[in-house]
Amino acid sequence: MTVLITGRSASGKSSFAEGLALKMNDDVVYYLATMKVMDREGEARVERHKKMREGKGFVTVERERDIRDAFSDRESLDRATLLLECVTNLLGNEIHDGGLTGKDAADKVLYDIAELSKSFHNTIIVTGIYDEDGEGYDDETREYVKSLNSVNAKLKSVADRTYDMSKGEN
Repeated sequence: MTVLITGRSASGKSSFAEGLALKMNDDVVYYLATMKVMDREGEARVERHKKMREGKGFVTVERERDIRDAFSDRESLDRATLLLECVTNLLGNEIHDGGLTGKDAADKVLYDIAELSKSFHNTIIVTGIYDEDGEGYDDETREYVKSLNSVNAKLKSVADRTYDMSKGEN
């Protein structure tokens, strides 16, 4: 099963995704963290998320980009759940650190998620929602948001279930 969880910043999507992952009754729940820490705010966010997961049995793997082979050294993934947190960071990392254009990064992210998901019994994908016409966006940000919205639309079309936390759908 593939589940997509969307929402705006601070909408509760991470907490909801974690609760859902733990209800999947698989042998292992892998938490694939994609955030690249760049400042104190990022450090605080990562620490907050780690504390949320503490003691719940998640196996955390940190990978900022190139996620397709993040679990190539693991066995029995067909009895495991993958929680991917989050596409928003992953796409940005592929653009900025991978040197890809928005469209190429979007295509890579979609391919990597599809390939990685094939190995898992269940996949839960967390992603953010942003308005393309956001006030104060520069051209680069507009391109990123357009690419993210494209990725989100494609993920939604292949997900077995979708939750939009910004609409209170849980």
